[in-house]
Amino acid sequence: MAEPPWLTSEVGIAATLRQGLALLRGGMQRPWRTLLATTGLACALGGFFALRHRDYAPSFVLRVVEADRKSNVSTPALKRQLAEYVRQAVFTSEPLLALMRKHQLYPTLMRNNPRAALDTFKEDIDIEVYQNYFVEERRAGGAPRSARLTVSFHAKDPNLALAVTRDLGALIVEREQARRRDLAKDSAARADQARDLLVQAVQRRSSEILAKQRALSQAQAADAQSQVELVGLMGSLEALEQQASEAERRSAAAGLGAALERRGIGLYFEVVDDGSLPGRASRIRTEISMVSAAALLSLPLIAMAVGAVSCKRGNA
Repeated sequence: MAEPPWLTSEVGIAATLRQGLALLRGGMQRPWRTLLATTGLACALGGFFALRHRDYAPSFVLRVVEADRKSNVSTPALKRQLAEYVRQAVFTSEPLLALMRKHQLYPTLMRNNPRAALDTFKEDIDIEVYQNYFVEERRAGGAPRSARLTVSFHAKDPNLALAVTRDLGALIVEREQARRRDLAKDSAARADQARDLLVQAVQRRSSEILAKQRALSQAQAADAQSQVELVGLMGSLEALEQQASEAERRSAAAGLGAALERRGIGLYFEVVDDGSLPGRASRIRTEISMVSAAALLSLPLIAMAVGAVSCKRGNA
């Protein structure tokens, strides 16, 4: 004869609930034991919060917004892969080593192996980019794009973590604005040079046309070849003038972009969160609330455990 499935021999849900309620009542009938166990759990949690090794990592949040380019202005583009750009191009060895010396980070490692200290510093820095609309091309007449960038530095000392994090945020703004100023300045210089070359070409072509006209007017007989050359020169002058006009437009746009970057408004950096950490009193209140909530939520389970132990002893 086949044995019945093991599931049929298990206690049903109703019986399980009745058993749980009986254990709960057993624990509640022994309030001092239940209270003592709950207090022990609360003390254990409080000791954990008090003795644990804290790791502070304040978040410095920047909102990056490009200039409204509805007017005739040309500004450098922001890197689309912003987080990787900050890691590779902004947080380079020279400025990071300067920050390490300023805040006396990893002093022993800095003396013995500066390269290893620098690598450790980079590992303790977190960079996150979200709401990044620079990954999309901006449509003509579209609203300015923006992104949010968060930088954090991990340290055991909250004041050190905050100071270094804020310096890292300031470094991002400083280096990016300097890069954009240099790019805009070079772009304006190249645009001016291209404009000047085309203006000179227009002047030379105009001089050639005047010389050819003068030569034709002084000629004793009509020269068909010279007349064809004059027509060609006059046709090329119109094309050169159009190119010079376009170069003038590009030069004006690049010059306006360079002026915006010199004033630091080609790309706007807004500090959304300066990384301020809650004070000690606030942290203690938060931890007390967490311990109290944990003890309260665990009270029914502790009461059931006390009831189960008491029931086992009574059966013994």
